[in-house]
Amino acid sequence: MSWPMALAATAIAVEFCISANILTWIGVPYVTEGGALPEKIHPGSYLLGLAFLANAVRRDRPNQFVWQLFGGDRTLVIYLSCLFACLIYMLLTTGTGNTIVVLDTFVPAGLLASVVRNASADELRVLRGVFRCGICANAVLALGEAMAHATLVPLYLNDVEYHAIHGEFRPTALYDHPLTGGVMTLIGLSQAPRAGWLRLVYLSVCTAALVSFGGRVAVAVAAGSAIILASTALLGGALRRDPKALRMLFCYGLSLVACGAIAVVSVFIGFGERLLGHLYWDQSAQVRLAQWSLFKDLSFWQVILGTRREDMLALLAPLWLRSGVGVLENFWLLLFVSLGVLGFPIFMVAFWALLSWCWQRTGLRGRVLLAGFLIVVSTSNSLGRKSTLLVGLIAAIACLDEWRPSRIGQKSKDALSLPSRLSAMAVQ
Repeated sequence: MSWPMALAATAIAVEFCISANILTWIGVPYVTEGGALPEKIHPGSYLLGLAFLANAVRRDRPNQFVWQLFGGDRTLVIYLSCLFACLIYMLLTTGTGNTIVVLDTFVPAGLLASVVRNASADELRVLRGVFRCGICANAVLALGEAMAHATLVPLYLNDVEYHAIHGEFRPTALYDHPLTGGVMTLIGLSQAPRAGWLRLVYLSVCTAALVSFGGRVAVAVAAGSAIILASTALLGGALRRDPKALRMLFCYGLSLVACGAIAVVSVFIGFGERLLGHLYWDQSAQVRLAQWSLFKDLSFWQVILGTRREDMLALLAPLWLRSGVGVLENFWLLLFVSLGVLGFPIFMVAFWALLSWCWQRTGLRGRVLLAGFLIVVSTSNSLGRKSTLLVGLIAAIACLDEWRPSRIGQKSKDALSLPSRLSAMAVQ
């Protein structure tokens, strides 16, 4: 295994094991006030930076890496370049307060993408194993916390240890927030092993953990994604007149029924007490709607150039009194307020480039995962804070069997006919 991929796999393991809560717990001001800039960067981000550098210098001619990147992955170059432009823009207009989210959430995803773009099948197999172990370990830990009604690592919100009210406990495992755990578990469902009994155990544990994390949108997206993938696989088998189509129907049907039964049982045995208690338009949903009224409090130049972090916190104070909005729980809104009319289009180009890069190098499973991820993170502030979710998404897409490495001159699977592509997805 090459050094860049070894560092990338280690970074993924670190992202799963070391959360913002753990760093706060041991006294590192990663998300709390104070501290130097190096303390504001996640250890996994440092490892991904080293993996990027190792990938660039391990060749006989390091400049060959740059030329291949520009020649074979222009969308990835656009993503990293636009993020760099966003960082410069923020430093010039709104100061350093808003740059750390871009630096520690979005940049590491681009670094990981540049490393896995040409990874071999054996290297991706190791990465897939690390990813599955991280998902399973956190899922088992979440179920243990749900049974004990106690978290292993305290959950810190706004520098204060959070204590759940009665009847609304949610585990966090080794993630920084229950919603982060829900989205990461949703991503992890795409990495289910092929073996029958092992696949069933993996899906069962992840499904129960997803319910216990309490994310309503994540649970709904997981169910919808499973139905879409199962229907497409069966359609592909029917178009090919595959004699194994009946067997696939049985396997997919058994998986869906088993996961559905486990989800229902998890809710009624207490794992999903918050999920069951909030299946309606509650105060949390009302707050996410009321946060858009912040535009009425912004000045003209704040809308055009962006808002400093200190000014944003000052604007949230009256909004808290009026509507209970303490933070902006939508990363689109947060980044628009931070970048303004002039800077936000640069971020949109960068984000579009990354999504396009992922879309081009995966098949149906990866694209369904990508769409589901966007739906879930658009309903919360999961990407508007220092988060490992985008790194997890890139790793999960690269670990899928349908992954297409960025090798210049290789034949694209998009040239296949529709029945051939559907049959290939059915086999997967």
